[in-house]
Amino acid sequence: MAGALLVVVIAATALGHLLRELNWAEVGTALGQISAGQFLAALVLTALSYLLLAGYDLLALAAMGQQLPWWRCALGAFSAYSFSHNLGFAPITAGAARWRAYAGTGLSAADIARIVVIAGVTYWLGIFLLLGLFLITHRGALRIDDMTVSHPLQVMLGALVLGAILLYLFACTRQRGPLTLLGWRLPVPTLPQALLQFLLAAADIALASAALLVLLPTHVWGHYPQLLVAYVVAVVVALITHAPGGLGVFEAVMLVTLPAIDRPELVSALLLYRLIYYWLPFGTAVLLLGGREALRFRATPFTPHKELPD
Repeated sequence: MAGALLVVVIAATALGHLLRELNWAEVGTALGQISAGQFLAALVLTALSYLLLAGYDLLALAAMGQQLPWWRCALGAFSAYSFSHNLGFAPITAGAARWRAYAGTGLSAADIARIVVIAGVTYWLGIFLLLGLFLITHRGALRIDDMTVSHPLQVMLGALVLGAILLYLFACTRQRGPLTLLGWRLPVPTLPQALLQFLLAAADIALASAALLVLLPTHVWGHYPQLLVAYVVAVVVALITHAPGGLGVFEAVMLVTLPAIDRPELVSALLLYRLIYYWLPFGTAVLLLGGREALRFRATPFTPHKELPD
């Protein structure tokens, strides 16, 4: 927790440096120019992104040879990602949220851990797939402030990423049965399940980044490839640092890697995106899990044990 706090402080310092010369009146003006239609579009894209998350847990359960109702998987995945997106330390927060969401289903702690691992791998696969494709196909997609990474270097990085993906798919075709790591068995997806992992996660990340794009002026929408690469890099940095919600880290990386977008417009979109994609789902997840716990408590109220006679 102290490490995460330190990261947030460092990110806040870097972000403050980036915004030092920003005119906040211009940010307010840019916020006022975001239409109700743009706000609604961001909400819809966010809802679709979170809706796809149920597929992460469904795929994980399929690899484990188990099944649960779709709505239960939706609750588990939505709660897990809402908590991990906002609190950081994804393996812990996502595991705790799923533990409560899947209470009463018969899944063991080891099963929950397997779901966390498989769902996490699925998310990373989508990130690397999109990053590799866009690095190869879009010149100038990777920028750091005013410096653009050369296209040959971009292509080489993209090829390395896609090569690692091909190795993963090859491993899925060769592996028979689960992997055993320190006595813990982890199922390996079949090739069709692995391909679904890529498709599902790529669609989720594309929707999530599009929810940010639509909050920007329409003349910026043509920069979507650059925005998507910047988004993926920002998410990776935020995940590695375990900063709660990537707060400050995500925004700082986006500002550094998208210098071509007007800064007040980008800052205003990032502020609203933080509300729509992070805080609203988190509040909803807290209410859903809290309501479910209240219903469980009412169904099985606490009754103190009677004292045994002497």
